[in-house]
Amino acid sequence: MLVCVAISVAASAAEAQATPSLPVEPARPPTWRESLDAGRDRLAERLSGLKLSAFGDALAAPDDQGRRRLEAGAFELDFAGEFHERVDAAAAVVTTREATKLPVAFLDFHPFGGTIAPRGRLWVERGFHIQAGRFDVPFGNDWQFFASKDSVSISRPLTTDGIMDGGYNDIGLRVLGNDGTANFNAFILRGFGDGRLAGGRLGFTPFGNPFSLRAVRDPKSLEFGVSCLYDTGADRRKREMAWAADAEGRVGPWYLRGEYLLRRQEPDGGSERITRRGWHLTQEFVFADLPAPTTLFLRYERMGQLPADGQPGSDHDVRAAAGLSLTLAGIFQLKAEWQHFLEATTATRDTPAFSPNVWLAQLVVVF
Repeated sequence: MLVCVAISVAASAAEAQATPSLPVEPARPPTWRESLDAGRDRLAERLSGLKLSAFGDALAAPDDQGRRRLEAGAFELDFAGEFHERVDAAAAVVTTREATKLPVAFLDFHPFGGTIAPRGRLWVERGFHIQAGRFDVPFGNDWQFFASKDSVSISRPLTTDGIMDGGYNDIGLRVLGNDGTANFNAFILRGFGDGRLAGGRLGFTPFGNPFSLRAVRDPKSLEFGVSCLYDTGADRRKREMAWAADAEGRVGPWYLRGEYLLRRQEPDGGSERITRRGWHLTQEFVFADLPAPTTLFLRYERMGQLPADGQPGSDHDVRAAAGLSLTLAGIFQLKAEWQHFLEATTATRDTPAFSPNVWLAQLVVVF
């Protein structure tokens, strides 16, 4: 028995010596993005859960004299904090060469559901929210990409510039909810004039997961939406109304987004009714496996004013835009864009240094 045990121990020792030890892989050093995120989490712990994020951009574009210049764009600092298990707060401070503004500042009460992003894509999980304060107004689907860090393109579509004035935020009350298949966003706001503005957006996501991480621009698999705005004057009479139909979808690396918008302003002080409408179709293709993940985009858009009653013709801007965006280390975004006007209204041609072909470049730094 002792001999067998000795032989067994010797054999085990020989096998251990014959079996080479597996090499231990060295720990991977954190990326710049991971280091920044970890530092931001540590700062939030010291600030009682107050989370900070920021980004800034610089733009190279022709000035009013047609000379290309590189200028600082906007710097935005976002705040998000939790006062209670069901009460959050969010704010954003934006600084440009012209001024410093507070476009977003609201309190959020959610009987169920988690925290919500202060700007851009809102949904993180199923929930119901009541918000009071100043916030971005959802209309169509391009409102989710007002911030330069959230958009592949440098410019906004003509529909956003012409109907939403490049992006619209206001003071009021908002109620929003999502059950995973349908989502809604209803609001009453201070409005454009002396009255009040009411409206909302209803969206449907019949397939896939409709939710997006707050730190990732992740398009939904498929969504359809309908939006409406109704603005009144101090006398409670309708001043203007706008509506939009939008859709977006993704198949692998290919992403398609489009919207149709119409805005009708009622006669005021003897003026005629003004009706503007437009649409855009935007395609993106993502090369995520490149050393610097790259997204290409192509957009075709049309925006104009319909003739008044009894007047012939129409007046439209028609533009094509194409470009790309490269992401470096999860922090830097390098963008380039080319715009070409196929048709231009008289008002567009009369803008300073108008050119049918424009090249733009932008650097965005996300902290």
